[in-house]
Amino acid sequence: MFRVLKIVLIALCLFIAFVLGSQNPQLVQINYLIASNTLPLAVVISICFILGVAIGCFISLTLFSQLKWQNYRLKKKLAPEKNNKKLVANKDT
Repeated sequence: MFRVLKIVLIALCLFIAFVLGSQNPQLVQINYLIASNTLPLAVVISICFILGVAIGCFISLTLFSQLKWQNYRLKKKLAPEKNNKKLVANKDT
């Protein structure tokens, strides 16, 4: 089910990109620090979107990996305490 939903979302994104590209054929001049270039507006929007997604994924992956590492350290720190509590409970009985 998840795979079908993923394929449908990708197809929907491609369709929206096609419509966006066909509705924005105007040329836009982009000035870099050293040079300039003329590109269709749809290409500029697509490049900005892809860069935004890539930067967002990188930031999310970084934060997610930090949280996973913190969770691992806390679980490792908690494991000896659990074992000690079990030993104390067994000694009391």
